[in-house]
Amino acid sequence: MQKSRRMGLLMIISGATLWGISGPMIQWLFQNTELTSSDYLIFRLLLAGLFILVFLLFKGHNIFAIWKHPSHRIHLIVFAVLGMLGAQYAFVETVRISNAVTATLFQFLGPVLIPIYIALKDRKLPTLMKVLAVLTAFIGTYFLITNGSVENLVLSNNAVIWGILTALGFTFYTLQPINLIKRWGTMVIVGWGLLIGGIVLVFINPINDFQRLTESVTLSTMTMFLLIILSGTFSFLLYIGSLKYLSATETGILSSIEPLVAGILTVTWLNESFGGFQLIGGGFIILAVILLTMPEKEFEKKVVASERVS
Repeated sequence: MQKSRRMGLLMIISGATLWGISGPMIQWLFQNTELTSSDYLIFRLLLAGLFILVFLLFKGHNIFAIWKHPSHRIHLIVFAVLGMLGAQYAFVETVRISNAVTATLFQFLGPVLIPIYIALKDRKLPTLMKVLAVLTAFIGTYFLITNGSVENLVLSNNAVIWGILTALGFTFYTLQPINLIKRWGTMVIVGWGLLIGGIVLVFINPINDFQRLTESVTLSTMTMFLLIILSGTFSFLLYIGSLKYLSATETGILSSIEPLVAGILTVTWLNESFGGFQLIGGGFIILAVILLTMPEKEFEKKVVASERVS
């Protein structure tokens, strides 16, 4: 049991680090090419999905078995469209409109939404800790968007909308595929999710301007694109795979390394600057997630102790 938990911890920390790295790389790609979010995701989803599924075939896995089960088939398609494609499109569009750190912090609101959803599903009133975490997250989001001044919004309306959709997408793809993963394995679900998501995006928003794409192809951009695909694919595999060993709340908490990695790279490599209140907002969002790691009884004891001291 302890060994499985260590495996889960290693997977989520590695996956979060890779995802934190991929955000600034995606931002660099948009800054140095004429690619749109749709252009990038079509190639990213299709290539990554095919890579995983072909790899499984060579390993002797029956990747088509899931399609013989109608209910699982439906859940897989829903995960691919709303979870895999939806979450990634919202994240990438937020990166394109704003920057990698902002997108990562919005995604990081997902762990705060997960226990709230579970509480609503179980029809239980939220605990003091959850209420405090939500309030802290909202304060952090306010500072992130406004940099302390409502009159001078730092983020555009589009960035805020796509950021919120990123948080919702993160929550969905964390919770929805848990049963599928337990039955069919991480790689099968992620592989099909990526491939189906890419196919759906081709039909929704096909690539028409191939001249624009060819003009963006250089050795450096192709290298960066391949690195993004590898880091993004492995981050999904590691993150979702950790759900076999850890709870959804735990995986959300431990992914706190993402905004830290993204922030360091964005500032040092891409020379982005952030307002003081925005940095405070990011800290509040991370604090909100950390609050959710504290056991309920321990949290209550600390509150009572502080009241006695005061």
